[in-house]
Amino acid sequence: MKLLVEVFTSLPPCSGGRMTKKLMREMTERYGDRLDIKIYEGTNEKVKEYGIETTPAIVIDRDIRIIGVTPSLETLENALKEAGL
Repeated sequence: MKLLVEVFTSLPPCSGGRMTKKLMREMTERYGDRLDIKIYEGTNEKVKEYGIETTPAIVIDRDIRIIGVTPSLETLENALKEAGL
């Protein structure tokens, strides 16, 4: 089963949002068949559902794991592994 990763950025994306989206592309290259990555820009129902007020934010398996910063590659991979990757 694929691990759900939801990414939230502002619209238009700030520099942190652009870097986070770039990081997600790298994760897709590394783990593509093991991840289900969804990217949301701007205000939407998912933002309200999670109560996210600061972006960028990364939700892994419906758990807000990173918020307000673009993580390092190592931090993101560790968060994915903690969630079962």
